[in-house]
Parts: sequence; structure tokens; C-alpha cells
Amino acid sequence: MLRVRPIHFTSRLEEHAALFTALGMCCIADDGDWRVFDSGNGRVGLLRVTPGSPGDGTTNLGFEVRDHEIFVRRTLADGTPAELVDSDYGPAARVDAPDGTAFLAVPVAQEILVEPGPLTVVMHWHTTDDAGARQVLADIGARPLTTHLGGGTFFRAKNGGLVAAHSAGHNGVELGLEYCGDLAALGARLTAAGAATEMPDPETLSARVPGGAAVRIIRA
Repeated sequence: MLRVRPIHFTSRLEEHAALFTALGMCCIADDGDWRVFDSGNGRVGLLRVTPGSPGDGTTNLGFEVRDHEIFVRRTLADGTPAELVDSDYGPAARVDAPDGTAFLAVPVAQEILVEPGPLTVVMHWHTTDDAGARQVLADIGARPLTTHLGGGTFFRAKNGGLVAAHSAGHNGVELGLEYCGDLAALGARLTAAGAATEMPDPETLSARVPGGAAVRIIRA
């Protein structure tokens, strides 16, 4: 099992929660400062941080797995460094990529199934080592999509979500979505929910909550 679940750090948690709700995503976990939204094809974790803190508005790579111990053994066998750790989210697997990026794969004890909808969660991994990132994604069990349109190399997680590796002059992660439907109509719905939206081109919609980072939504 492998599912995309990026973690977005934000001091605007309520506004982001409202945005994801307006997008049609389902909140499957809520303990106040930590919430998880499911699109039926990938998930997003929201973690509240202090306004103005260095991490405010940033996103980390993240995944869900069924068994983190098996995940570590298989990832190591395929050639990518991985280890068992105790994280803020409980026992997990940590993976270290050649560009210095580290991310967690967290075990899911009980599945909550959400019917797939028109949204797919996408993690855009901008990296100074594109070949290394692609190898890491293959080693953790993601599968490359040779026919996917758009910049970067796209990988699909078996249990939901996409990761796109982009060659760049810096390392970072951007939270994105793909939408199978009318982007203009979606933009109107998000605007009514309080998000600032713009369409720089017919295939892309940008949605931003007040004071927060923009979420890029691409037509699937």
C-alpha cells in the first residue's frame, strides 16, 4: 500500500480546511491542530503552526503505508536509505533522498474509504537531483506515468495520489491538485467560499486563502 499524503504547515488552518471542504474533500481526522482531508485519490494533512514561523505556508512530502517495517525493508532492498523512527505522528518510516530531502511514510492502522471524486492530490517535488528523486519514488513503490501530460515526471501511488519530480535549482515541495471537470465553475465555487482565485491559463486554477499559500489546480 502506498498513498500520497503531503503535510501542509499553516497558521491559517481554518481557512485551508474551508478551502478543502469547498473543493469537495472529506475531513477524516480532526484533533484541532491536525486535520486530514481525503479526495478519494490522495490525502492532505494540515498542521497548525504559529503565525510567522519559518514553516508557515510550506509543504512536506508524505505518504501512508500499511506496514512501515515492511516498507523500510523493501525500500532498503531497492537501494534507497530508509529507517524506522518515532515521529510526531507516531512510529513511521523515514526516507532520505540524495538531494537532502527527507520524508515520512506513516502506517495506517484502519482504512477509511472515501469514494473517488474529480480531485487527485499531487505533490510537486522540485529538486536539484531529478534522477535521484525519480529513483527514490520508484524504490518506494510509486509507478511512473509515461503518458501523463505536464511538466516533470509523474508517478502514481497505488492507493491514491500523484508525485511529480521537477528538475530545479532548489529543493522544495508544492501542494497541488488535478481536477476532472470545469475549472471555471470550480473557481466560482471557491470564490464563493472565500478563496482568492485566478486562472492564468485555461488549464490552471490558482486558489489562495487569505494570508496563505496558493494551491495550484490543473485540469486532469
